[in-house]
Amino acid sequence: MKKIIIVFLMIVSMGLITGASYWYFNNKPNMSVISYSDDLYLIIEDIVIDEGQPVLHIDNEFYFNYNFLKEYIDENLFYDENEETVIFTSKDKVKRFKIDEIVGSVNSKEFFIDDPIRLIDDNLYIPMKLFKDDYDISINYFDETNAVIIDYTDIYYLTGSVILDNGVIRSDMDIKAPIVKDNLVINDTVTVYGEFEKWLKVRSNDGILGFIEKKYIRLKHKKDIYKTELESREEKTNIKDKINLTWDYTYSKVKYIDNIKPIPGVNVISPTWFSIIDTEGNLQDKGNKDYVHKYKEMGYELWPLIDNSFDPDLTHELLNSSSTREKVIINIVKTYKDYGFDGINIDFENVYLKDKDLLTQFVRELYPIFKENEMIVSMDVTTISTSENWSLCYDRQRLHESLDYMMLMAYDQHWASSPNAGSVAEYSWVEKGLKGVLKEVPNEKLILAVPFYTRLWLVEPNKISSQTISMEVANKFVKDNEIVTVWNENFGQYYGEITKNDIDYRIWLEDERSLGYKISLIHKYDLAGVASWRKGFETENIWVSIDKALN
Repeated sequence: MKKIIIVFLMIVSMGLITGASYWYFNNKPNMSVISYSDDLYLIIEDIVIDEGQPVLHIDNEFYFNYNFLKEYIDENLFYDENEETVIFTSKDKVKRFKIDEIVGSVNSKEFFIDDPIRLIDDNLYIPMKLFKDDYDISINYFDETNAVIIDYTDIYYLTGSVILDNGVIRSDMDIKAPIVKDNLVINDTVTVYGEFEKWLKVRSNDGILGFIEKKYIRLKHKKDIYKTELESREEKTNIKDKINLTWDYTYSKVKYIDNIKPIPGVNVISPTWFSIIDTEGNLQDKGNKDYVHKYKEMGYELWPLIDNSFDPDLTHELLNSSSTREKVIINIVKTYKDYGFDGINIDFENVYLKDKDLLTQFVRELYPIFKENEMIVSMDVTTISTSENWSLCYDRQRLHESLDYMMLMAYDQHWASSPNAGSVAEYSWVEKGLKGVLKEVPNEKLILAVPFYTRLWLVEPNKISSQTISMEVANKFVKDNEIVTVWNENFGQYYGEITKNDIDYRIWLEDERSLGYKISLIHKYDLAGVASWRKGFETENIWVSIDKALN
């Protein structure tokens, strides 16, 4: 699959859409009988696509098979079979089209189209007008050969000119091989796809593929390689410094803001205000506009967290329907605009592995809507593990393409009900997890999320349990029990233990030093910044120490 840089164009002014649905249902065309030509052949670069009918000619328009487009043009093209809807997504547009309907939408705003998507012999066909200008491709048709030719416009192709008479293109690299084109004249141009001892693999301008002897061709641009792909440039966000985000966990509706004070070094606040609670797009909202105004007056950006209620069944129902996804996204962006937020933090956890691609599609459909409203889009993911619902459900490599930032939740190495007592986030474990994710996500998009909490482990002869505690409570426990803590270089933490009443109490501390070790990884791997879970669990000195370590 070639890498394609996708650029969507606004097709029509949204002001022309008034009354579109009424007009359509009273003037819906008859699609029951379709006349088409299927004697075309399709070439993409130097490949003849001969499986099925990749392209048809219908009513003076070329229609391309959905499966062909998905394989060769856009791997992210999406078809909801139940709702008969095709969805194109890019960084700035979501376009939706239903089979046989002449009303489509871009970013949920309707517009008319001349030629609808069609289902022919159980195959989906998309008219060229709906996608040609959305990709870096050229499409040309040649009457004399009945060839439809597609080339990538972001790729350099070596070309050559005919310099001698009597040059012919043959089916193979053999002087006795059948001639497939014999009317070449001097100065004719061919595209060159391969160079062999005495032969060149070429394609004529009218779409004939084959081989020609080298002596007949002068190469126009001699290079070591025939094609080089152009690299896309990632869009940068407004924040120039490293991100320093903290999650502000709220149990219920925020009522009081008197305790809001400046936080040294932090530039983004993410209050945990929103949860999707049903497939109608309704949200649990714990927000407070005075809270927003106060933090923004102090210069902070707000990217509130929204979660899926950590309910895999609800999440499946939400993701499985294209219309439901659209409804939920519209409601989310409406709410976020009303509050005046600067971004969003998506925290979807406990997702069925079978919904992995649908989760990616949800983010792809959400991203352009938020960018249209000038908001940052970020998402939380775990380290890579074998857990289906908590790790394998994230297609990190595809997800980052539709995100400004990805937060790596580098904690819960030993979770609350872990069968073994251990650290929440050992330094070596954090680095290993980080390196694994960096194989799939670019460093400039990755934010390292660190814990402000630890777990106090109670180890009994036949039972292990834990309590999640803040830094302050942990320090108090150590002091009250006169525990001698020892620094472990591999853990990057102080460790302490004590036995009381036949119970072993074990604790791996998070503090200024342990967090400094973890934050050093941001510089080692040039990450986008740091996030912390969560505000309120830190000791008073932590903010200054994180700011120093980060900058």
